[in-house]
Amino acid sequence: MSEQVYLNASNREVEGKSSSRKLRRDGSVPAVVYGGEKDPMRISILEKDIAKASEIPGFATQILSINISGEEQNVILKELQRHPATQRVLHADLQRVDPDTKINISVPVRFLNEDNCVGVKMHGGAISRLINDIDITCLASNLPEYLEVDVAELDVGDSIFLSALNLPDGVEIPSLSLGEDRDQAVVSITEAKVLDVEPELVEPSDDEGDQASDDSGESSDSSEDSTD
Repeated sequence: MSEQVYLNASNREVEGKSSSRKLRRDGSVPAVVYGGEKDPMRISILEKDIAKASEIPGFATQILSINISGEEQNVILKELQRHPATQRVLHADLQRVDPDTKINISVPVRFLNEDNCVGVKMHGGAISRLINDIDITCLASNLPEYLEVDVAELDVGDSIFLSALNLPDGVEIPSLSLGEDRDQAVVSITEAKVLDVEPELVEPSDDEGDQASDDSGESSDSSEDSTD
């Protein structure tokens, strides 16, 4: 279980690009809290606080506790915008939840027993991770930090599909209800590729050819001299 995240925030009454830029210059990040029975709220969070929290494993897939001007609220992260060059946090979207809130969220896949995979250890195969994050639906109280996929028994040519995953109680993969063609492989074991490298043929350069001819001529002349 990951460390529980607690954040402090303040209300912000002014909106707009100029206000957001000023917040960032002052060391804060603009954010929005929405959902539930309350109206959306514009808030600000200290950049150092949310940057540190975002480094905690499971930050994006757990219920966060946020104190907004003295009022505690439970939220989940819906979007975290970062600067493309510096990776500084620019904005956060947070959704209010309670234990009975049904949410849609993307959670990471954790692959287990890769070192003990039959296809790798016994037959020299390679593990091909095809999906690293899966969109799920569940109650907030059932939100998993990740989905586990055990590859220990997979041999070369085997795959594990979305429909074969052992999902926690109350967790569903909504895409599977849209048709069999949405049932994608999450991981597969493939044959390791062996590259055939042909030896490079080095052709003699013109200079080398001329030198060889000269050497041959000199050898012939020497033979004639010795005969004379």
